Amino acid sequence: MIKPGLLLFGLFGLCLGHTVHLGRTCPEVEPYANLSLDKVLGAWYVMYKFDTDNSCVRWNLTRTEHPDHIKLTETRQLSVLDTFGIDHTNTISANIEIANPEVPAKGRIRWPTSLSGQADFIIFDTDYDTYMAVFECNRAGLIHRRSVTILSRTQQIDDMFVRRIRRLLSNVDVPHEALDNISHTACNGDGVRNYHVDSELFGILPSIGDKQELQRRISTGVEDYDITELEIIGDGIEHAGTFTGNLKEP
Repeated sequence: MIKPGLLLFGLFGLCLGHTVHLGRTCPEVEPYANLSLDKVLGAWYVMYKFDTDNSCVRWNLTRTEHPDHIKLTETRQLSVLDTFGIDHTNTISANIEIANPEVPAKGRIRWPTSLSGQADFIIFDTDYDTYMAVFECNRAGLIHRRSVTILSRTQQIDDMFVRRIRRLLSNVDVPHEALDNISHTACNGDGVRNYHVDSELFGILPSIGDKQELQRRISTGVEDYDITELEIIGDGIEHAGTFTGNLKEP
C-alpha cells in the first residue's frame, strides 16, 4: 500500500521541470511562424526538459469543444515512486488557451499543480513529423520561471535537432544547461496504478476555467491584502498591481 505522504511528495514533484530567475520579464522567444495547430496534435515523446528526473514522459495534444483551446495530457513515471519499485503512471491534464488565433504558436497554459497561475506556452520550432520545441514562462511576484521541452514523434531524436534547438535558445539568451535527457527505456505502459491530476492544486483551487469561483475565493477575506502579491494565486491578475476581481466580501 502506498503511503499518502509518499504519493503527495511524488505529485508535488510535478511542479519541477523549470528554472527560476529574478525579475518579471520573460525572454522574448518568437513563436513558430504560421504554425498549423492541427499538424502538431497527437502523441509526442518528451525527450528533453528543464531540470527533471522523471522518466517516460509523453504528451498528447487534442482539440477541445472550444475552438481556441487545446488540451495537453501529460503521462509520466515519477522518480520517487520508481525508486520504491511501484508500478505506476501519473497523468496530468492542462488547458492551453490560444489568445490570438493569428498567432497559434503562442498560448497560455495552466497546469493543475501550478501555484502561480497561467504561463506562456510558445511552440518555437517544429517540422511537425519529427520534433517540436516548446518554451514556457510564468511570472510569480518578483521572479519568473522558465521551462523548455523538446519532443519527438518517436522514442528517439536525432541530435541535429537538439543542437538546432539549443542554438535557437542561445540566440535569444535562454541558457539551456538545465535540459535533462528523459529515458523511455523502462516504461510501465499504463501502469498498475494510474494517478490522474486534472483539478487545480489537487482540489484546493477550482477546476480550469472556473474563473468566477476562483475570484470568489480570492476575494474572501483579502480586503487588506497587498494586491501586488495576488498574482501568485492565478487568473485574477493581468499586470502587476492590476486586480480584475472583487476585493470585497461577496
